[in-house]
Amino acid sequence: MGLPHFTQISNVGSPGGPGTLPDEVVYLNLFEVTFILPVILQAQGRDPILLLENATKISLGNLTNFDINNVQQRFKYSTREFLTTPTKTSGELTIPFQVNVNQQGSMETWATMKSWYDLVFNSQNGALHYKSDLIGTIIVNQHDKKGVVLRRVTFQNCQLKTLTGWDLDWSSNSIVESVEGTFVYDYFIDEYIDQNFTIDPPIVSGY
Repeated sequence: MGLPHFTQISNVGSPGGPGTLPDEVVYLNLFEVTFILPVILQAQGRDPILLLENATKISLGNLTNFDINNVQQRFKYSTREFLTTPTKTSGELTIPFQVNVNQQGSMETWATMKSWYDLVFNSQNGALHYKSDLIGTIIVNQHDKKGVVLRRVTFQNCQLKTLTGWDLDWSSNSIVESVEGTFVYDYFIDEYIDQNFTIDPPIVSGY
């Protein structure tokens, strides 16, 4: 028997050669975050593309895998464990946004976020709005090098809970790198390719 060799790995090969076509890695920087703004902001003509272009990161791990608790039963000194249902199915997510100034002197990305936050409570005039006026949609598309979407997570009924500011300092020569918006959402839709998944259960005969 020959020594182990790289070419013996099942996913290493070339068209017309031994093995199958090689797998691709999943890149962490190939994604976009798309925003559907609340209807009021859409009517104001605000551009959601600005948010897509400046949303720099998002963590999906804790957002789509809820904590599950366990409970215990006993028989004398022996124990057995059962997993409970989730304590909640809604959640919150934080997204940092880059901030720049356009030729009209507007920090447009920040201004769009601020206008969304002001729908909750406008500190300048005391205006409040219903939840139906506050909600938007956030869609995360993770794709490969050719733009094929590998996973899409859609967060529904998103409301902007907090918007961070920045510290001004005469001794600093830094820039405003980002502001963070924290959103709450009611539920999410998680879509991805699973070649081993089948919708229809197998047909069992003989009954």
